[in-house]
Amino acid sequence: MSSALASPLVRYGIGAASAAALLFLAFTAAEGPTRWFLVLLAAAEFLVTPRILEYAAEG
Repeated sequence: MSSALASPLVRYGIGAASAAALLFLAFTAAEGPTRWFLVLLAAAEFLVTPRILEYAAEG
């Protein structure tokens, strides 16, 4: 039985969802340098999370 993490759609979906949450927080609750830090963190989350989940799915 394969893991749900084996699907690229699931991996990128998880990264996109958490990045969207960070972006929502950045543009509704933060200002100044904190906002840009959250935007940077969201970009890193979107790019790195799927790769980490891919390694986790491999085993």
